Amino acid sequence: MNSQEAKKLQQKGLKILKKYISEKDRVVAGISGGPDSTFLLRLLKQIPCKTVVAHINHGIRGKESDSDEKFVKELSKNFRFHFHQKKIDTPALSKKNKKGIEETARKIRYDFFEELAKKYKAKYILTAHHADDNIETILFNFTRGATLKGISGISELEMFDGKKTPLLRPLLIFSKKQITDYLNFKKIKFCIDKTNENTIYKRNLIRKKVIPNLKLINPSLIETVAKNSQNLREILDYLQQSATEWISENTLNKELTKFNTKPFRTLPEALKKAILIEIYKNFAGNLTRLEVVHLDEVLKIINQNVGNKKKKLVEAVVTIKNNIFHIS
Repeated sequence: MNSQEAKKLQQKGLKILKKYISEKDRVVAGISGGPDSTFLLRLLKQIPCKTVVAHINHGIRGKESDSDEKFVKELSKNFRFHFHQKKIDTPALSKKNKKGIEETARKIRYDFFEELAKKYKAKYILTAHHADDNIETILFNFTRGATLKGISGISELEMFDGKKTPLLRPLLIFSKKQITDYLNFKKIKFCIDKTNENTIYKRNLIRKKVIPNLKLINPSLIETVAKNSQNLREILDYLQQSATEWISENTLNKELTKFNTKPFRTLPEALKKAILIEIYKNFAGNLTRLEVVHLDEVLKIINQNVGNKKKKLVEAVVTIKNNIFHIS
């Protein structure tokens, strides 16, 4: 990377931030100290807004985790940003709740970010997800049988499941290599998380083994996936809008949990799934663990139209009686 390329990269990042953030705004930025979040923090330093830095010490890497915390704290102090950290034994909590470490860590992070966003009345929560993260997410969700939302990738701006503060990801147009090349060219220090090399974690396996081989087939994989991701999100937006309209016109109670299955059966399959997803999201508050197979099972008993049926839908129960669908 040369000085002209570095300047252009920085200007692109600032342009995205300025599109959403103004001088009087407060934002919460999730900063680990790695290259991506260090780059984000340096961009935020050039935006005249009030930045609150949120750092989680997951207690997974011992002294290395403590060193990362110290690095982010000092960087925040130098930039005159508010700094908040939370230290928690993620492996122990993961074991206690019988959840995976990655899932547990993710919940801890976003609960903490939301807590700070409420405290500071932040306009956005910012994370440093980039284009490579988008590919990982799409492949991970595709292999586990996620819904269309899961395989359409990461959105630049969205409401996170069950949270009230919008989640902004301003680095999605950049690849990991672009970010690290920029930091190395500028001689900017950042932390290295060695657990990112451990392929025992599913996302790391995709990152280290799957994606490099896919790039042998298509060297422009990042750009191709980004374009396809955008196309899928446009389809998803249309389906969500159509589903919301149908629910508004056809549900039988104000809680939006009941509808007549007779008109529902005449709809296209894609719209049926979109409706079930929106109804489930309204009921449960999130789409965690909802997969295509769950929707297919519910659709099967609706389409068969045989007697009264009851079916578990992740954290809910679907009952169909006298052609009335009810989720509870």
